[in-house]
Amino acid sequence: MDILLADVLGLCFGVRRAITLAEDALRAGQAVYTLGPLVHNPQEVARLSDAGIRALETLEALSGDTVVIRAHGARPEVFEHLQQEGITIVDATCPFVAKSQRLARNLTDQGYNLVIVGHPGHPEVQGILGYAQNPAYVITDPIEVAALPRDTIPAVIAQTTVNEHTFLDMVEAIVARFPHPQVYNTVCSATRERQDAARRLASQVDAVYVVGGRESSNTNRLAEICRALCPATRLIETAAEIAADDMQGVERVGITAGASTPDWLIEQVVATLRTLAGEVPLVNKNER
Repeated sequence: MDILLADVLGLCFGVRRAITLAEDALRAGQAVYTLGPLVHNPQEVARLSDAGIRALETLEALSGDTVVIRAHGARPEVFEHLQQEGITIVDATCPFVAKSQRLARNLTDQGYNLVIVGHPGHPEVQGILGYAQNPAYVITDPIEVAALPRDTIPAVIAQTTVNEHTFLDMVEAIVARFPHPQVYNTVCSATRERQDAARRLASQVDAVYVVGGRESSNTNRLAEICRALCPATRLIETAAEIAADDMQGVERVGITAGASTPDWLIEQVVATLRTLAGEVPLVNKNER
C-alpha cells in the first residue's frame, strides 16, 4: 500500500504563529491564557493546556498575567477591557484577518455597509463585525441577498476560511441586486492552497484520511472536497481512529489535514498507516 501526503497540509501560517507566540509568552515565565481555544483542534488545545496555556470562555474569568488573542482576532472592546484591567496582551491575530478588520473599519467609515460572506457564529466573523461602524450583514447563501435592505451600500468581504467558489457565487448574487458594490476577495491563500491540494490528492488515491478537529470548518470543507472525488474519505482527529479493516483493498491512501492540525498529529497518522502497510516509504512528502 502506498501512502501519499497532500502537497500542502496542516498548520497555516496564522495558527502556527499564534501557537509560537503563546509558547514564547509561557517561556517568559508568565501565566498565559487565551480567550477561547487557541486553535480548532481539541488535541492541540489539550497539549497547550498541559503546558500551562489555558483557554477561558469569558473576560470575567481572566486573572492571569498575559492573554493571547487567537488567530481569529477579537472585537475592539475586548482589547479595551484587557488594557483597562492592566493585562498584558499578546496579539496573535492572523495578518489576513487583521486586513479584514481594517477593511471593515475603513469601508464603513466611508459609508458602506459591510457584507461578510461566512458563518455568523464564527469567532473571526464576530471579531470583524466589531470594526464595522454602520449596519453590517453576514450571509451564507445567495438567497439571503434578497433579504438585505434596499438602501444597502454593500462592501463585500469573505471570512478567510470560506470556500472561494461560494464567495464568488455570493458576489454574483449581490452584483445582480446592487450595481457596483465594493468587492474584496479576502479568502486566505492558505485555505485555497489546502483545498486545491486536497482535490489533487483525492483524485489519485483509493481512500483519504482528513486529519483535524471535527469542529473546524476548514477541516470539514477539506473532507467534503475529498469525499466528492474519493467516497472512501474519513475525517479523523487522531491515529487511534484508523481501523485496519478500512485498508482492505486499498492500494493508495492519501493524507491531508486542516489548517489547525499540528504536525505531531499528522506524524502519528503517518506512522500508524506505515505500520499497517508494512513500513513502506512515503510516495511523496508534504511541503510544510
